[in-house]
Amino acid sequence: MKRLCVLAVLVLVLFAGFVGADEMNVIPKPVEVASKAGVFDISDDTVIVAGADLRGEAELLADYLSAAGLDVSIAGSAGGAASVIELKVAEEAGENEEGYTLIVDEDEIVIEGASAAGVFYGIQTLRQLLPAEVYGGGGEGVKWQVPCVRIEDEPSYPWRGMMLDVSRYFMDKDYVKRYMDMMAMHKLNVLQLHVVDDAGWRVEIEKYPKLTEVGAFRGKGADRSGGYYTKEDIREIVEYANRLHIEIVPEIEMPAHAMSALCAYPWLGCTGEQFEMPTKHWISREIMCAGRESTYEFVEDVLSEVVEMFPGRFVHIGGDEARYDRWKQCEHCRKRMEEEGLENYKQLQGYMTRRVEKFLMTKDRRLIGWDEILDCGLAPNATVMTWHRPATAVQAAKSGNNVVMALTGHAYFDTPESGLPGEPPAATWLPPISLKKAYQWEPAPKVLSEAEKKYILGGHGCLWTDQFLHKPFLQDMKVLAEKRSWRYVDYLTLPRMAALAEVVWTPEKLRGWEDFAARQSVQYGRYDGAGWHYRVPVPEVEKKRTADGYMITASSPVAGAEVRYTTDGRYPTPYSDVYGGPVKVDDPQKFAAITVVDRRHYSLAFQFPPDVSKQFAEFGEKLGEWESGKVSAGTYSPVKFDATGLINKAGVYEVTFMYTSGQQRLDIEKVEVIVNDKVVARDVHHGFTGGQRKANTYRLKIDDFETGANYFVRANVMGDTGDDSNGVVLIKLVE
Repeated sequence: MKRLCVLAVLVLVLFAGFVGADEMNVIPKPVEVASKAGVFDISDDTVIVAGADLRGEAELLADYLSAAGLDVSIAGSAGGAASVIELKVAEEAGENEEGYTLIVDEDEIVIEGASAAGVFYGIQTLRQLLPAEVYGGGGEGVKWQVPCVRIEDEPSYPWRGMMLDVSRYFMDKDYVKRYMDMMAMHKLNVLQLHVVDDAGWRVEIEKYPKLTEVGAFRGKGADRSGGYYTKEDIREIVEYANRLHIEIVPEIEMPAHAMSALCAYPWLGCTGEQFEMPTKHWISREIMCAGRESTYEFVEDVLSEVVEMFPGRFVHIGGDEARYDRWKQCEHCRKRMEEEGLENYKQLQGYMTRRVEKFLMTKDRRLIGWDEILDCGLAPNATVMTWHRPATAVQAAKSGNNVVMALTGHAYFDTPESGLPGEPPAATWLPPISLKKAYQWEPAPKVLSEAEKKYILGGHGCLWTDQFLHKPFLQDMKVLAEKRSWRYVDYLTLPRMAALAEVVWTPEKLRGWEDFAARQSVQYGRYDGAGWHYRVPVPEVEKKRTADGYMITASSPVAGAEVRYTTDGRYPTPYSDVYGGPVKVDDPQKFAAITVVDRRHYSLAFQFPPDVSKQFAEFGEKLGEWESGKVSAGTYSPVKFDATGLINKAGVYEVTFMYTSGQQRLDIEKVEVIVNDKVVARDVHHGFTGGQRKANTYRLKIDDFETGANYFVRANVMGDTGDDSNGVVLIKLVE
């Protein structure tokens, strides 16, 4: 199935005389875009000009173009070439070391970065200005043209990260590289490798060989599985990361989430008991002994080898979900507390954290940990990774500690994107995180001053893999030599990684959901070219009541993809009818539609939710509904319902809001009736509906009914603490 390529869109707009920033379809959205007429043609005659300091970036660009079938050359100077792409570092760089300027003229492209990293990000933008086929999939018949433009761009935050959990399920080095390729496209620059947890120790430590001999594998016989990275593997991964300007942050969990270490060396625990590697995921109460000096010797030995392998600035020590049952019964821990004057076990963990931080500082490294480390007496130079308690970010920033925001409500991508039937197994302890929810947040808390916001380094997505333990069928079957695990992690990551990327790169004032969704519709084609799996979004579908039924309209959220549908209650397939225009139905509950990229890659089905209005018949007829993900969170915004035919005479009408499901209640500020853009009735008062409801009915008096006019009800509503709320709106003539 042919896609509408980026080039076609650009050429059409160019003939109209102007290419706006939105038509560039770049993600994350650049800060400033000034378009010009004309295009630059890339061919085998094109020369990439770069100095020795940018040789790596030049080779990377050449590799990108080579994948599209272009055989460009690299030189230290233009040498009279008629088609040049020049890479250079600015002589006077601005404050933002990752910024760049991209200038495209008809005879030359210049990418000037504040550093080599800035040049690299300029290359990523240039790549997105080309047809999607530049990412792979063949380029026969494609015109390799770049629209003339000037782009000034820089990231909003220096930390733009993802966490990949390779402990719960081992992902080999090839997948780690693949994941970094995804990150590079989206201008993300930090990969947290979760290499240690209860279920697996994934990095070779020469002084303690049992960490991988025992701790890297679980199960017995045919069920034995696992793996680890040798030091040579790590060197290869780090080298690849350096090429993509990605910093790798290894996570060595302590004192909890360390069963893999305790199974290998029982003397690390308080009891000395020999354990077996867990085959299921749970929060173990077995943790490292904080009293014995041998524990600290082990930690320092391990970290000494870790910092040799990972040259980045940070080492993540976890620090989360520690249960102190064993410490309370341990004579060594109690003695340590007495010697150090510690009053409780949180302080004992804080002692351990500060001691580890001091050691890391001798290795020129900085400690980062989950937000629980804040409760234990924060080390003075530690960085806090806030995950489930946003208030910890405010507390840490006000104390002068750096913070990375990895919020469960927006950036935990091991959750499903929806509650639709057919979603793969995913975390259920959180509500679904839709693409829109992954997009609509800002890392820096609003309550911080501008000076305090500087301590918020950025945002961070998390991809946990404990579902592989709960659902073994997700794991690769060696006899099939398959990569089902790759497809699963891809699916959970994309497209939400794109949303995160724009949140941490593009200034909040330049971001907008509709604009992002339009550009993302083209981004899917790049994923296809690169061979990455992704969750295909369901079609955008709307219904409108007519005199004798309903009219259904639908559109594809993926550029070039089809919408296929059924109207008889059957689940649609890639062979169902192709949507070509509005569809009239008697019963919208029997309508279903899918987005079809190709015969093997398509979305889950859109179906209208069951009509629950009948259970609320006492409140009148159904006027409309609100849905999870489509409700403004924490800020009132208007929603509009077509009341034509329901308001059919003068009188007093009651509009009632009834919650049906979701994590948040709906708050209502006011309700109005609008005729021909004029407000003819209004009821202003605060009401809400959720687990409890109060004042959720609004009275609206229509003095004069206009025959043939269109009537609408408009309400200002919001989800009180989030957007996960569903319900029905009903209307009744009462006087």
